[in-house]
Amino acid sequence: MGKFMPGAKISTVHGQMRKVGERYVIAMFHPAAALHQASLKPSILADFAKLPELLEQARKGLGRSAPDVKEEEPKEEPKQLSLF
Repeated sequence: MGKFMPGAKISTVHGQMRKVGERYVIAMFHPAAALHQASLKPSILADFAKLPELLEQARKGLGRSAPDVKEEEPKEEPKQLSLF
Protein backbone atom coordinates (compact mmCIF):
# COMPACT_ATOMS: atom_id res chain seq x y z
CA MET A 1 0.00 0.00 0.00
CA GLY A 2 2.90 2.30 0.73
CA LYS A 3 3.91 2.17 -2.94
CA PHE A 4 0.55 3.28 -4.28
CA MET A 5 -0.64 5.48 -1.41
CA PRO A 6 2.43 6.88 0.35
CA GLY A 7 1.78 8.14 3.86
CA ALA A 8 -1.81 6.85 3.96
CA LYS A 9 -3.06 4.77 6.87
CA ILE A 10 -5.04 1.65 6.04
CA SER A 11 -7.49 2.45 8.84
CA THR A 12 -8.33 5.68 6.99
CA VAL A 13 -8.35 4.60 3.32
CA HIS A 14 -9.66 1.01 3.46
CA GLY A 15 -12.47 0.37 1.02
CA GLN A 16 -11.56 3.39 -1.11
CA MET A 17 -10.43 3.34 -4.72
CA ARG A 18 -7.86 5.71 -6.17
CA LYS A 19 -6.41 6.07 -9.62
CA VAL A 20 -2.65 5.76 -9.54
CA GLY A 21 -1.14 6.33 -12.96
CA GLU A 22 -3.05 4.09 -15.36
CA ARG A 23 -4.31 1.77 -12.62
CA TYR A 24 -7.06 1.78 -10.06
CA VAL A 25 -6.03 0.69 -6.59
CA ILE A 26 -8.40 -0.37 -3.80
CA ALA A 27 -6.97 -0.36 -0.29
CA MET A 28 -8.29 -3.20 1.85
CA PHE A 29 -7.45 -4.92 5.10
CA HIS A 30 -6.07 -8.41 4.63
CA PRO A 31 -8.90 -10.85 5.44
CA ALA A 32 -6.77 -12.56 8.10
CA ALA A 33 -6.75 -9.30 10.06
CA ALA A 34 -10.23 -10.25 11.31
CA LEU A 35 -8.72 -13.31 12.99
CA HIS A 36 -6.43 -11.11 15.05
CA GLN A 37 -8.83 -8.20 15.58
CA ALA A 38 -12.45 -9.30 15.52
CA SER A 39 -13.54 -5.65 15.52
CA LEU A 40 -12.28 -5.35 11.91
CA LYS A 41 -14.60 -8.04 10.55
CA PRO A 42 -17.57 -5.71 9.81
CA SER A 43 -15.27 -3.29 7.94
CA ILE A 44 -13.70 -6.11 5.93
CA LEU A 45 -17.09 -7.54 4.98
CA ALA A 46 -18.37 -4.09 3.99
CA ASP A 47 -15.26 -3.44 1.86
CA PHE A 48 -15.67 -6.77 0.05
CA ALA A 49 -19.35 -6.03 -0.53
CA LYS A 50 -18.38 -2.79 -2.31
CA LEU A 51 -15.91 -4.51 -4.67
CA PRO A 52 -18.33 -5.23 -7.55
CA GLU A 53 -19.39 -1.58 -7.70
CA LEU A 54 -15.80 -0.31 -7.47
CA LEU A 55 -14.64 -2.74 -10.16
CA GLU A 56 -17.41 -1.56 -12.47
CA GLN A 57 -16.35 2.07 -11.89
CA ALA A 58 -12.75 1.13 -12.69
CA ARG A 59 -13.79 -0.68 -15.88
CA LYS A 60 -15.76 2.35 -17.04
CA GLY A 61 -12.79 4.59 -16.23
CA LEU A 62 -10.57 2.38 -18.38
CA GLY A 63 -13.14 2.11 -21.16
CA ARG A 64 -13.67 -1.61 -20.64
CA SER A 65 -16.69 -3.77 -20.03
CA ALA A 66 -17.18 -6.65 -17.63
CA PRO A 67 -15.78 -9.94 -18.93
CA ASP A 68 -18.21 -12.46 -20.34
CA VAL A 69 -18.87 -15.20 -17.81
CA LYS A 70 -19.74 -18.59 -19.21
CA GLU A 71 -22.21 -20.70 -17.32
CA GLU A 72 -20.61 -23.96 -16.27
CA GLU A 73 -22.57 -27.16 -16.26
CA PRO A 74 -23.27 -28.43 -12.76
CA LYS A 75 -20.57 -30.84 -11.73
CA GLU A 76 -21.27 -34.13 -10.08
CA GLU A 77 -21.07 -33.90 -6.32
CA PRO A 78 -17.88 -35.47 -4.93
CA LYS A 79 -18.37 -38.71 -3.03
CA GLN A 80 -16.63 -39.54 0.21
CA LEU A 81 -14.42 -42.59 -0.19
CA SER A 82 -14.16 -45.18 2.52
CA LEU A 83 -10.86 -46.26 4.00
CA PHE A 84 -12.12 -49.84 4.24
